[in-house]
Amino acid sequence: MAQVLKDEIRENILKAALQEFYEKGYRPAAMREIAGRAKIPTGLIYSYYKNKESLFDAVLRPVLYDWERVLTARDDGHSEVIYGLSRAETECLLNLFEHRQECIILFDKSSGTKYETEKDRFIAAIEEHLNKHKKDTDGDEIFIHIIANNFVDGLMQVMYHYKGKEWAMMILHKLSEMYLSGIGL
Repeated sequence: MAQVLKDEIRENILKAALQEFYEKGYRPAAMREIAGRAKIPTGLIYSYYKNKESLFDAVLRPVLYDWERVLTARDDGHSEVIYGLSRAETECLLNLFEHRQECIILFDKSSGTKYETEKDRFIAAIEEHLNKHKKDTDGDEIFIHIIANNFVDGLMQVMYHYKGKEWAMMILHKLSEMYLSGIGL
């Protein structure tokens, strides 16, 4: 019975931390506010997480990816789910939609953490991937950078204005078709 309570407390802490980090970002978020949201004494958080940074790591765990591995994963031969994207890319993006608050925190609210450049790393990985697969070998590298950056910004807009999975898939399909067919992928 005690383990169930511990798991429930851990889950309450994670939910409270997710809301606090989502609303305020990493720097202004306070452990006492997280404890208040979780309805526990502040000191109890430290029984589960060493510090604010380790709690932040736990909150972001569902959206931490090796972007290069996702973008270079080989397809299993099944049809693509979204225009121009592999199954691994599609599954990654669907997971990001499922955990959109965590993704928004990772890309837009992680200043002052080891993750503060994660959005730029994601853009660079997409840029490298597009450069490897473009058909136009004379294409301008800045153009590819702009496409990758705008794609990620579009993806973030879908996260912020999310209206459901079907809507997100439709918008993502349109974005992918517009961006990827335009550069010859």
